[in-house]
Amino acid sequence: MMNHQTAFRAFIQSTCLRLPVWLVLVAATAGCAALPRQPTERALYIDARKALHGESRLGWTVDRIELAEAAAQAEPSACRVTAARRKALRDWLGQRIALLGGPAEQQFRAGKDIDDLEEVIDLERTRALLEDVELHVPADCPFWVKPSDTFKGLHSAANRFILIAESMGAGSISLVGRRIQAGGGGAARVFAGYGLSTHWQFAAGFEAGGDAVLQKEDGSDTLAPEGAFRFGVPAFLRLTDIDRIYDVEVAAIARLQDKEFKPWGARIGLAGGVAGLRRLGFMPSLQLWVGYEIFPAQDGLKTEHVMRLGTRVGIDWHP
Repeated sequence: MMNHQTAFRAFIQSTCLRLPVWLVLVAATAGCAALPRQPTERALYIDARKALHGESRLGWTVDRIELAEAAAQAEPSACRVTAARRKALRDWLGQRIALLGGPAEQQFRAGKDIDDLEEVIDLERTRALLEDVELHVPADCPFWVKPSDTFKGLHSAANRFILIAESMGAGSISLVGRRIQAGGGGAARVFAGYGLSTHWQFAAGFEAGGDAVLQKEDGSDTLAPEGAFRFGVPAFLRLTDIDRIYDVEVAAIARLQDKEFKPWGARIGLAGGVAGLRRLGFMPSLQLWVGYEIFPAQDGLKTEHVMRLGTRVGIDWHP
């Protein structure tokens, strides 16, 4: 009979864990946008790009209108950065545009596909946004807000302690022996975390919720839901690329069903989505996630494998 330690060790060594780690490493090395090296310039750049992306997700129409609306979100960040750093960032954007082949319109007229110009267009819009903001800074800035070379950005978690609250829901397919069952459930989750750098964040916490699995009633072919309370101790490592977020998660999980405690199991999960702008200290996020759970054979119970697919809706706050 497989015990807790043996089962968990086998899970950790399985390809189920290696694959998500490999995917995160690929995303980290190949998918992230280039960023300014100077920390204050980098913070302002990320805030400006997030303000622009918030508008473009709703459908980009006329540059003048969209830039004016994004400026309302970018100005509070620009107010906290010195004029010299703001100019250095605009110069860096010009260098990046040149490095990628020059103005997007010029490249498009030369025959380059518009889909291949997305990064250049983003950079040009960011520079235009910062130039528009410069027309109103510092005159529009509150008198109590002062520029600082220690500005970390308003719309990120970099180098901060944060608290995260999430709701998580998913459909599920479970396999016990040769029996396959469909179901679903949800959980509330609370985390404490820290932004290790511009790109990386770690958090750990607690979750509690419920599951329902469709089972045949005794002596009948009728399917009826059978509920269970579940709880766990999850932790995740998050990769952030401007406003896109990718998580790899592990968790110890357990269930209470028919007033009986089911043995501990483990989960590995992958999630990807977007994070919004921070308002009043709170930053929302939305992700799709997929997870694999295993409950080892113990105490006369067969090994159970569970696949889950669903969404995570969260909000983080930094003190």
